[in-house]
Amino acid sequence: MTMQQRTLVSVAVAALLSMTSCAAAAPQPDAEAKAAVQTLIERAIDRRNHQVIPGFSSTQEEISQDFVPDAVERIELEYGQLHQRRDAIAPHGVLLTDSGSEISIKKFTITDAGANIEISEQTQLEHGPVNGVQGPSEGYVYDQKVELAKSGEGWKIVSISPLRPGKPYPTTIVDPDTL
Repeated sequence: MTMQQRTLVSVAVAALLSMTSCAAAAPQPDAEAKAAVQTLIERAIDRRNHQVIPGFSSTQEEISQDFVPDAVERIELEYGQLHQRRDAIAPHGVLLTDSGSEISIKKFTITDAGANIEISEQTQLEHGPVNGVQGPSEGYVYDQKVELAKSGEGWKIVSISPLRPGKPYPTTIVDPDTL
């Protein structure tokens, strides 16, 4: 191979490498989109967690505010299982009186169809008194993945699932294999 051919091959290889490494980077969410998504996910998680509190339930319309139509039936099933859990522990003197959750977004990837997000949920559950003695608080941190779809000007949740599935699940989480 002549020196001129080597130079030509080197230039071609360098050009090819630079073209493949310059692939368009995935678009990054702006602060407004990130805040809107965080609010959406926190609202959906708070609603789910409140299902274990006596007297609390959600309508299909409320669920539809946050979830795509194809997910609503599954969420209703999940909420029904949480109501059964709540009702099963009540005769044993276990009463949850409040819940509060915060999430932190660990990873936010915009896709052609929507977005994939990894979150960490931190939830605090308050227990009611048992025989006149205030029950203890219960808390957990739980990593999840959330799939979103673009909906008009905003986002809707397609699914929320464990980042690392495994038992036991926290009090307000239904085993996804049962849905």
